[in-house]
Amino acid sequence: MARLDDAARRLHATLLVVGPRRAGKSALLRALRDRLPRAEPTDTAGAPLGEPLLDWLPLDLGTVGEWQVRLDLYAIAGTPDHEATRRLLVGDADGLLIVADSQAVRLDDNQALLGALTELLTGADGEPRDVPRVFCYAKQDLPSELVVTPEALDRALNPSGAPSVGADLLRGRGAVDALHALVRLVLRRHARPPAGS
Repeated sequence: MARLDDAARRLHATLLVVGPRRAGKSALLRALRDRLPRAEPTDTAGAPLGEPLLDWLPLDLGTVGEWQVRLDLYAIAGTPDHEATRRLLVGDADGLLIVADSQAVRLDDNQALLGALTELLTGADGEPRDVPRVFCYAKQDLPSELVVTPEALDRALNPSGAPSVGADLLRGRGAVDALHALVRLVLRRHARPPAGS
């Protein structure tokens, strides 16, 4: 869950990058790692750690609005053998960056992932937890006869109208835009205006 320091105007949030197998989660993290300032990873005692694993990316975005923003991004494999990890991380997620594979032949995989994600977000009361989310439609650079347009993917996968971004993640296009859209939603959800505003 987000850690807020209202007095210092600091937000430290956990964002999950989810998607079906081979949709582009690792490519998204690589694109962000290459384009944004990374935070120095530390262990729980505050000691610096070595190079982070690809499935975890700490970022320090600096000042966003009036807030100092630090993020931990975790990419979770879309395979059943990672169910326990997904369940644990989804429970603490402040936002979801959903990487959908734009290839027409992968539409069922995208829908299956969203169904599994809804199950993971569903609490004891039977209602899914409302978590800010942004869709990143990867592989939009493939030939048009192979991919579904972002508008059609929105209709199929995103009926609630969450923000979405078409992306070519191997070239980094769309990665930062998708992250910025999610950070704005998370800030809107968690950050409060300063006293006296």
